[in-house]
Amino acid sequence: QLPTLPCGNQSLGFASPPCEARIYTNHWAVRIAGGPDVADRIAAKYGYRNMGQIGDLKDHYHFFHSRTIKRSTLSSRGRHSFISMEPKVEWIEQQVVKRRIKRDYKPVPPHSLTSPAYSNQAQNNIFYNDAKWSSMWYIHCNGDVHNCQSDMNIMGAWKRGFTGKGVVVTILDDGIERNHPDLSYNYDPQASYDVNSNDPDPMPRYDATNENKHGTRCAGEVAAAANNSHCIVGIAYNAKIGGECSNVIALGRKGRGSIFVWASGNGGRSRDHCSCDGYTNSIYTISISSTAESGRKPWYLEECSSTLTTTYSSGENYDRKIITTDLRHRCTDSHTGTSASAPMAAAIIALALEANSDLTWRDVQHIIVKTSRAGHLSAPDWKTNAAGYNVFGCQLPQMFRRPFDVCVGRPAVFQLRYATGCADNPNQHVIYLEHVVVRITITHPRRGDLSINLTSPSGTKSQLLANRLFDHSMEGFKNWEFMTTHCWGEKAAGDWVLEIYDSPSQLRSKLKEWSLVLYGTSVNPYSSPHIEKPRFVLPSPDEEITEEYNGPCDSECSDNGCEGPGPYQCINCLHYFLKFKNNTRMCVPECPSGFFRDDRKRCKKCSSLCETCVGSRSDQCTSCRPGFHLNEGTNTCVASCADTFYLDNASNICRRCQENCKKCTAANICTECKPGTSLQANKCQMTCDAGSYYNGHRRTCELCHRACATCAGTGIEACTKCADGYLLEDWRCVSTCSSGYYLFEQSSDNGQMQRSCKK
Repeated sequence: QLPTLPCGNQSLGFASPPCEARIYTNHWAVRIAGGPDVADRIAAKYGYRNMGQIGDLKDHYHFFHSRTIKRSTLSSRGRHSFISMEPKVEWIEQQVVKRRIKRDYKPVPPHSLTSPAYSNQAQNNIFYNDAKWSSMWYIHCNGDVHNCQSDMNIMGAWKRGFTGKGVVVTILDDGIERNHPDLSYNYDPQASYDVNSNDPDPMPRYDATNENKHGTRCAGEVAAAANNSHCIVGIAYNAKIGGECSNVIALGRKGRGSIFVWASGNGGRSRDHCSCDGYTNSIYTISISSTAESGRKPWYLEECSSTLTTTYSSGENYDRKIITTDLRHRCTDSHTGTSASAPMAAAIIALALEANSDLTWRDVQHIIVKTSRAGHLSAPDWKTNAAGYNVFGCQLPQMFRRPFDVCVGRPAVFQLRYATGCADNPNQHVIYLEHVVVRITITHPRRGDLSINLTSPSGTKSQLLANRLFDHSMEGFKNWEFMTTHCWGEKAAGDWVLEIYDSPSQLRSKLKEWSLVLYGTSVNPYSSPHIEKPRFVLPSPDEEITEEYNGPCDSECSDNGCEGPGPYQCINCLHYFLKFKNNTRMCVPECPSGFFRDDRKRCKKCSSLCETCVGSRSDQCTSCRPGFHLNEGTNTCVASCADTFYLDNASNICRRCQENCKKCTAANICTECKPGTSLQANKCQMTCDAGSYYNGHRRTCELCHRACATCAGTGIEACTKCADGYLLEDWRCVSTCSSGYYLFEQSSDNGQMQRSCKK
């Protein structure tokens, strides 16, 4: 049996269970001891029909009751409810409707794939005849390519022969177009099922809008066939794909555990928080975040502490998107959202599983933690935890940067779990952390006002929950689990601090109970293996005898050892190195200011005006030296922002003004307009004739109401000046003063008589 790698729900987001009013169905999930015959007998006794076992869950059955309401906001009551009193019934739960939301968004028109700015300048010694191969920027990405700053080293894995062969990736989504020319070769019917129609064919439902394209797009990223002259090359182009999700962690891959990959979510603009997604909070899923090609956080991104790593996706209008397969045997260059990042991560994991099929689900997570790098990702709140890992939930997986970890892959040490403190037995308590879970019950009349932080004994603070603007629920949280990976590798012992904030409402709430669940190991899982030293050989008489250094190495030295205790005496560097003019080098954890790191771990000098950069050219800056500002779009450093740009002081970036603005002081505040437009309420709009106004939605000038001489919009209430024969009365233009008003006349500065109605 091939190892399966279900990609979690990398494209379908389920509305958070505690976040909406429940709608109850006439279906139940029941756990009954004694086998199927006992379940059938109990079902018949209370008017249910046993629909069979639920997946691979032993003793769990799907019951259906035809005489109860199909959809109701109230849970069902009646004689059939007494089933819970049966001795053999261990658990029963009436099922509720789950609203599914695809984790992408309506994209803006994409950039042309043939744009000269996107031409591939690096040939990388690998070529495929697939039509869009040269445009797959996230695979070609390396330090020599303009505007491409961080390499996931996919081609490095291919060069070593890893293409996903022998691995099955299962996509849980809206279907897979199994006869697509790029997907049919790797399609595996045994890994596929349509859970909506209860049949083995996952073909999507077609309509005029191509609504159900998502699964086909995700599948193409993973396993589109290579060298077939069509569309693209999948990252794991020899992996098998399917459209079903069945095996669980404990039973999948012959006990090594199926790997679940999950998209973190696209509710960032609405200030949603992926900690309210039970799938991203699970220790068994790998939650994947997104970064744009520029290294910036996308506008749709949900940020939470359960995120393990990051891959590429779309960003702003000027950022390129993901190229993949599309419905009706087509290709697309506009795949977007965190669900474009999740299949990319799943495909990289498939390469690792081909390299070592014995890796468990925990081994894979450890490899991701050890091999992820911050790359060129930019965020104001990066921090390093006590174990030396960058934490923010935004890191790029470079799975094959350290081939020993992937190809040899020592099994992870046995995992321990404790929620009651440290045990007396030194081998039975958590010392080194992996996942940390806070289980909490709290009441609150407006749950969206809550925010929760957890601080580890080492001082690493994880934001478990941020304020959620549109969460008006009065239910609070009941035994809800918040998870963080930000303490990975730290020591567990010490004081943990839970902070709960209630703002801005400061309504009365009550913390009923909470518990801390620590997952980790009793021994360091990253202890270096013992490397046997070569036998001592007597030197020849004319050789100079030097004493071999056997002391400790600097923390920046790799496992290959050192010739002394300093960072300049390492045989090889663990992270990066600075090379000096005297041909010596020093190992460093990160390149210093004014330097960038290349794909050979070297720290190389930036252009003279760059504070940080991704290359040596002047248009590869990511921040600037004092007195200069980063120009958005060109990535150059300038002394002052040009016309049509304004200075964003918080980020020190010259950002583009709104359309038609010649000068502005903020994104939405114009101060001078381009010809043909005029300044209206801080915006530059088309100049319209007297008696008309600019309709921004239709982008045309339209007539004001007949009572208006000038107006700001449609209707009599939008008049800014009344037409002849009309009087201004409380922001309206009327022909005669209303009851309770009198005619008021006043001379203006130019001698004209102004008439209005006053109370």
